[in-house]
Amino acid sequence: MTISERIRQLRQEQHWTQAELAERLGIHQKQVSAYERGVNLPSTDILIRLAEAFDVTLDYLAFEPQGRPAKLNVQDRELLRRFEMVDTLCKKEKELAKEILDLVILKYCFQELAGKEVR
Repeated sequence: MTISERIRQLRQEQHWTQAELAERLGIHQKQVSAYERGVNLPSTDILIRLAEAFDVTLDYLAFEPQGRPAKLNVQDRELLRRFEMVDTLCKKEKELAKEILDLVILKYCFQELAGKEVR
């Protein structure tokens, strides 16, 4: 499935018009139409906004073959248990957990870029 097909499919699953999606993204409806027809590819910024609007990962939106969600393969059972627990929280608490994970991942990425040994 191409990214244009995935955008159209996800929009239709939400029962949104192109205009409604455009409003959520802060762009013009003609741009959404161009994305869905494969005439234009979304910028990185728009891809991020699309993923947030549809509540999917960037990988799923842009790269996942056959449009299937990636299978979760967490080897650390304690970590997996914690992810499962987070999934039961209210939306506000889930967002907080995501922000904390983002900060930990960002720290890790900066350490790798700086050439520091990461454990």
